[in-house]
Amino acid sequence: MTPLAISPPSSTPEPDMSSIPQDAATIPHSATPQVLTVCIYINKQANTGPNLDRKKIQQLPDHFGPDRPSVVLQQAVQGCIDSAFQQKTVFTLLTQGYGGEKISATFDGKQHLLSLPVVNSIDYVLRFLKKLCRSLHCENLFSDQPITQHSGGSYQSDGTSKLSS
Repeated sequence: MTPLAISPPSSTPEPDMSSIPQDAATIPHSATPQVLTVCIYINKQANTGPNLDRKKIQQLPDHFGPDRPSVVLQQAVQGCIDSAFQQKTVFTLLTQGYGGEKISATFDGKQHLLSLPVVNSIDYVLRFLKKLCRSLHCENLFSDQPITQHSGGSYQSDGTSKLSS
C-alpha cells in the first residue's frame, strides 16, 4: 500500500482592505443618525379668534415643513405674529427660551427679538402651538395631519390630531 500524498493546505489570502475607507467599512449605513422632520398644516378656515387677521392667515402657506421641529415651530409662531392685528399681543404671550430659533415682532416703534426653546419632538411642537392657540382664542388652526376641503366648503383634518382649545 502506498501512503497518500499529503499536500499542504491551500491558504486563501486575506483581501487587501487598506484601500477601503475605514469609516465606510466599519459603520453600517443604518447607524447614521436620522434627522427628525415634522410638518404642521394650517387650517385656513379655522376660527382665528379676536387676535389673528383671517386675511393674513389666508396668505400663509398650507403647511410649515417638513423640517426640523425647531424650524417648524419658529415658522408657525412667526406666522401667528405676522398674522396678528397687534404683534405685541402674540409676542407678549411667549417667554424667552434658550438655544432655539429666533422670532421677531415690531411694536412700540421698534423690533423685538425672542429665542424659542430648543425643540426635539413633534409632541413638543404640537403642545406649544395648542397652548398658544388657546391663549389667542383660535380653534383648530394647526394640525399634524393634512387639511382637506370637503364639499360643504368647510375644512377638516384627515386625522384626529387637530389643535383646539
